[in-house]
Amino acid sequence: FSASSVCRHIRTSRADTMTTMDDSNHGMDRSNHDNTLSPVAKNSRKLSMHGPGHHNSFGNERVHPSSPGRPLSDDTPFHQPPFDGKKPPRPYIRFQIEYDPWTHKALEHRLGCSQECCARPHMRAFHLAWSSFLVAFIAWFSYAPLAPIMRRTMGLSSNDILIANLTSVTTTVIARFVMGPIMDIIGPRKVQTFLLIFAAVPLFFSGFIQNAADLAAVRGLVGIVGATFVGCQFWTSLMFEQELAGMMNATAAGWGNLGGGLAQLIMVGIYNMNLSSPTCDDNCAWRNSFYIPAVFLVVAGVCVMAFGDDSPKEDMFLPPYEATQLQGYGLANVVKNPQVWYLMLQYAVCFGVELHVNNTAALYFFDRFGLDFTTAGIVASLFGLMNLFARTWGGLASDYCYSKAGMNGRKYLHIVITCLEGAALVVFSRQDTFGGAIFFLIVFSVFVQGAEGSTFGIVPYVDIGNTGGVCGFVGAGGNIGAVLWGALFLIVPNFADGYLYLGLIAIFVGLTGYVINVSDKAVNELRRKESSARKIVESSKTARSRSRDIPPVKIEIKDVRQSKTMSLEGGRMGNRVSSNTVAPTNTTNTANTTRNSSPIDIPKS
Repeated sequence: FSASSVCRHIRTSRADTMTTMDDSNHGMDRSNHDNTLSPVAKNSRKLSMHGPGHHNSFGNERVHPSSPGRPLSDDTPFHQPPFDGKKPPRPYIRFQIEYDPWTHKALEHRLGCSQECCARPHMRAFHLAWSSFLVAFIAWFSYAPLAPIMRRTMGLSSNDILIANLTSVTTTVIARFVMGPIMDIIGPRKVQTFLLIFAAVPLFFSGFIQNAADLAAVRGLVGIVGATFVGCQFWTSLMFEQELAGMMNATAAGWGNLGGGLAQLIMVGIYNMNLSSPTCDDNCAWRNSFYIPAVFLVVAGVCVMAFGDDSPKEDMFLPPYEATQLQGYGLANVVKNPQVWYLMLQYAVCFGVELHVNNTAALYFFDRFGLDFTTAGIVASLFGLMNLFARTWGGLASDYCYSKAGMNGRKYLHIVITCLEGAALVVFSRQDTFGGAIFFLIVFSVFVQGAEGSTFGIVPYVDIGNTGGVCGFVGAGGNIGAVLWGALFLIVPNFADGYLYLGLIAIFVGLTGYVINVSDKAVNELRRKESSARKIVESSKTARSRSRDIPPVKIEIKDVRQSKTMSLEGGRMGNRVSSNTVAPTNTTNTANTTRNSSPIDIPKS
């Protein structure tokens, strides 16, 4: 049942039962009485014939009793259907996990090994979202571990590598600004597929790069695939209710960002595999290393398009699009919201810093500690591999603080994590020993990715109607930060000093997080009503279970005229009394009340 159905069922069934008892005493026919009932009462009578696990009067699929959906508001007249008579939409397939009957968003996740771990549409979309972003991240940063070899074989400078890094993140900024509002209209699946297939083309031909200009151009084209992050976050937000927003968004993005670490391992492995051929030298080995990640992109794009669902509602992104969608895409509401810009700044010093470190870590260890190419790539991969859990813990911690202190809990947790991120980066930049550098690289990685998770624990509350646009803008803020940090490294004398200044900037920006003021008033109001509705559902279930536990009662009725005593087996308490049964009331005064009345008709049964 939805909560509104249960509310109407509880009250109208009581009134209907009393009317039925009265009808039986007056000998009214049940069919005639049905014609006198209001439409709502008739609807409630249909509801009483169904229980949890069956189709309700609206024809909906099975809905878990603990997910009542949208409840009646406090001022809704009981005799009117809720929400102007609208019925909850019917799911286009049978959902296998608990969901809200109105929004069809999941109220739980199945991340473990179970039959529903890849169930359509919620869990399958979740896995396609993070896995497509993972493949995109591997392709996006496939150049970083090969930078030392590319620099040597093509005679490039460190600044040439940094400029190529800048073009890569700059095009991502533009793509994220553009793709977010488009996803609000046509859905994340088509946009995600386009980005993956588009980036596969320049990546496939990366082996033909000859100079710094070619490298910058190709990296700029491949960098567009970084906008898949918007699709990852938007897709997850469409599938899960906001109670799970912090954890699911952080987990999807964290597992996707894991590609930054995997790229270091995969590309180094492919390079060494090519180099093992007796006919392939260093130049040949790196030029033939990009075919495999290009194929990964194509396979991921096909899987997203073939097996994914845009949203839990089948017709949410089908043409023709509504006029309100085509008029500015809600972009103006996102642009004029100052909270969006505050979060962009915060994301610039966490995700932007991560992007920059992914691009420079291997080169930093190669030059600073004199490591060989393979070892430098493996050590740099440790930074990205922390995404396996680090971003998720930031989202979980944000959810926990929200349960204790509301939105202020999310905000102050984010401030603390961001400041610790900056402090860890400062300490990392001052390390002169290889072991100390590895240790503080890992510590810094945990905090920077935790800050990303705490940021997107706040994002879903900013503007629920334009979630795609908000995700796009905040995600673009991370890439803007990466552009700024790359430009900073062009003017500093060495990478160690650059990391020092970057850590100090992160501490300062983290402290400015005090200005974040995202309200959760509307969400709290919805939760309050849902809590009330759940109590009604539970009380109704308790009443039904108690009624089933009461044994049958035996009633003796004496007919004075015939001097006979007859025995009836009464039904269980709580059942309606029909016109063919006798109500078990006032049995003690039966003899007195029937002396001056007609004989009582006792059914033979």
